[in-house]
Amino acid sequence: MHSDLFGSAPAREAVVHNVFFALVPDTETRAHLASTVARLKTEHDGRGRWLAPERWHMTLYFLGSYSELPQERIESARAAARNVAAAAFELALDRVGHFSHGIGWLGCAQTGTPLQSLWSELHRSLAHARVATQGHAGFVPHVTVVREAKPLLPAQSIPPIAWPVREFVLIDSVLGPRSEYRELGRWKLR
Repeated sequence: MHSDLFGSAPAREAVVHNVFFALVPDTETRAHLASTVARLKTEHDGRGRWLAPERWHMTLYFLGSYSELPQERIESARAAARNVAAAAFELALDRVGHFSHGIGWLGCAQTGTPLQSLWSELHRSLAHARVATQGHAGFVPHVTVVREAKPLLPAQSIPPIAWPVREFVLIDSVLGPRSEYRELGRWKLR
């Protein structure tokens, strides 16, 4: 490590690890999402921070933000995920909407029993493994596509985008000098 003129070490840039369980679209679903997002950008003036397609996901559970990955907690979360025995299913993204602060999303008009079952089973398994989660008590399935949108994306129906859900993942979203998603685990559904 180099020091400056006064003998102190240079400050390291802060890194934040946001850790969460999510559904990640396959290549074909991502292509359909991209087509819909491109249309939304055009129709709604495209102002805002549009997320790159490789960052699109549907969060199931947020485990927290950390300056360093808590390995013991990650291992407990992985063990909990291995105990989930939910079935694979089809999901339909058929709504556009927004949350406060300009967050625009694609989501589901109907949550559906299989998605709700996966969410509930993962919740039970995490609770049994004593892995706390953060965020809302209820599940609002959505894929964030834009932040700081102006104007807000209006709530509306869209032609359904079929999403075959065959697995779920544990992601480390690294924010810092080099932001990236790192996969910490992947589990197949029955």
